[in-house]
Amino acid sequence: MKWIMGVLVSLIVIGCGGFFFLQSDQSKEAVTEQIEGVEESGEHKNLVDEQALVQKSDHAEIEWIGEWARNLLNYTGQLEITNVTQSSFYFTLGVNAGANVGMIEGETDRDGEQAVWTDLESGCELSFQLSENQIEIEQNDACQHWGGAGTFFDGEYEKGEVAIETDLVEQGVLEEPEDALFRTVVGKHYDLYLQNISSYSDQQDQDGLETRVVSGFIRGIAPSNGGIIMVNQKYVYAAVTDSGNSVILYHTNDPNDHQKLPKTIEDWKEGMLFDEVVFE
Repeated sequence: MKWIMGVLVSLIVIGCGGFFFLQSDQSKEAVTEQIEGVEESGEHKNLVDEQALVQKSDHAEIEWIGEWARNLLNYTGQLEITNVTQSSFYFTLGVNAGANVGMIEGETDRDGEQAVWTDLESGCELSFQLSENQIEIEQNDACQHWGGAGTFFDGEYEKGEVAIETDLVEQGVLEEPEDALFRTVVGKHYDLYLQNISSYSDQQDQDGLETRVVSGFIRGIAPSNGGIIMVNQKYVYAAVTDSGNSVILYHTNDPNDHQKLPKTIEDWKEGMLFDEVVFE
């Protein structure tokens, strides 16, 4: 009996030891988890917060900083933004109206996606509004003194360098059917007309050809860079200056007027710098 009682006592002691050993391991794991939790909510949380602030700051600079362009034919604008902070940035803004130019540069006051620059001496004020891939600039009347005739600084500036994609229809010079006919007549010289007819107006058909007449020029260099278009449903009569070669190019699909200028275009030619006409 004694040996049986001894075995039972030994089993009880071993069981209790195992129980306390298990409890010790569980407590150790719980303490480890608590420590890791403190680290996660302490140093790790601070690191996450710091990274978030850096990312937020970087995002703010990426939005504003860089080159922006106003893509208007012969009225382009180039905006460059540098030194962006949470409260300001530095900008250089150059624009043109044909050959006339304007320039403003300075440091703005910035609040989030809005910024304002003011020149105390002239009273010129520019406001900047940032949206996705675009900055809209508005100006007051006092800013007109910062550029040549016809220049302006306001408008929509898109992210990137100047990249103009347009035609005479989009510019309001021709209707689509007129443009389609016009392209077949002038061919490779289409872009020359597009460039030279930026500031334009309707004129009178002095030849009785029942055409719509539009003449235009590049502001600031009108005598050397201009064009005129006479068009109806069937015929085109058009002339444009080629300043690179100091001549006037004439285009028509009317076989009766292929080697002579209509009176309407003759009168227009009197105001141009070049006398020689090349009949295409």
